[in-house]
Amino acid sequence: MKRETIKMAAAVGFTIAILTFYSIWNYFYEKDRLIGQIDKQLYSAAVAVPFVLEDDFHDRAVDPDSISQKEDNQNIKNLTKLNNQLGTKFLYTVIRDKNGKHFLTSSSALDSEIKTHTEVRYFTPYPDASDTLKDSFKNLSTDYVAPNKIYKPFYVPIFSDRWGTYRSIVLPIQTTSGNLYVVGVDMDISYVNKLLKQNTIQTLLSFLLFLLSIIPILIAYKNIIKEKQKEYLKVSQKSITDSLTGLFNRYKIDKELKIHFDNYQNNGTCFALLMLDLDHFKKINDQYGHQIGDEVLKHFSNILKESTRQSDIVGRWGGEEFIIIYPNSDLEAGFNLAQKLHTALKDSTYIQKYELTVSIGVGIPKRELSLKQFVKNVDDALYKAKELGRDQTVKVK
Repeated sequence: MKRETIKMAAAVGFTIAILTFYSIWNYFYEKDRLIGQIDKQLYSAAVAVPFVLEDDFHDRAVDPDSISQKEDNQNIKNLTKLNNQLGTKFLYTVIRDKNGKHFLTSSSALDSEIKTHTEVRYFTPYPDASDTLKDSFKNLSTDYVAPNKIYKPFYVPIFSDRWGTYRSIVLPIQTTSGNLYVVGVDMDISYVNKLLKQNTIQTLLSFLLFLLSIIPILIAYKNIIKEKQKEYLKVSQKSITDSLTGLFNRYKIDKELKIHFDNYQNNGTCFALLMLDLDHFKKINDQYGHQIGDEVLKHFSNILKESTRQSDIVGRWGGEEFIIIYPNSDLEAGFNLAQKLHTALKDSTYIQKYELTVSIGVGIPKRELSLKQFVKNVDDALYKAKELGRDQTVKVK
């Protein structure tokens, strides 16, 4: 039962571990997949920005006065339109002057900024540019040329502020004249966390439904194990029990004798052994029949059970012969138990209907004797009691 329960618990634990691992893996897989889609969208948006600006815009965008307000207004308009079409948050371009300072050369605008005329204008200083954007001016790797050189993109780590959670890309581009600028695109990805949360909740609900679905299976399995355990205990009990008297059988007694004898030899823990034989029992079978004889044996067995301790080993040795292993006892204690049994037998109204008595041999082990010789000595004492007239106990000398 214990082993089966451990197996069942291990199987359930393994399943829960696998589902937990899958939930965690699925969360990060979905996150990477969504971010991958966003990165593709960001890249497409960044590549599209130069096409809504004049071809030579970043060859002319070198100082605050080189671009007219009209062109700046048109750039804001074009980038805002593109930004709305692509579903991004901001589109903008940045240059770096000879002193290493960064300036915004064009930018999309929010509707609120357009209404209040607070759009980001051409050549607005950009002192809080991200480290990734700054590094993009230094670490260039050509990706393709069409028609300007567009370099390998840099993705800004996801960041959050009071307006939301963002993913950004910076794409360095070199014009045909050799001027370098960077296209930046920001995208609000707050919805990604919502999707991941929904996905996690769905996974947990599926997990919960799975657990609820296997509960009846586990209960049924547990009940089956209990029934098997009961059957096993019945079979196990039958294998060591005498079917008529309910006492231990010869197989169990032999096993217990060896255990107690070895314990005595190794640790010096003494025990007394009593061998009992009902006197003239054959006459009862002959005179009253075997059915009455069996009833007598059952009553005598009950007397043995009632007269001994729970720790004592009481068994049927065979026929009308019985045996008692009396743990933690010396020869005198064993003899006293035998006398107690004689008295109990005489006090039994049922037994006395058949004038039944018992002869008993009692002894304790000795280190110089083998188990076989020890048992023989007690058996000899039993037959000595019979030779002396029965209804008595003889000690092994």
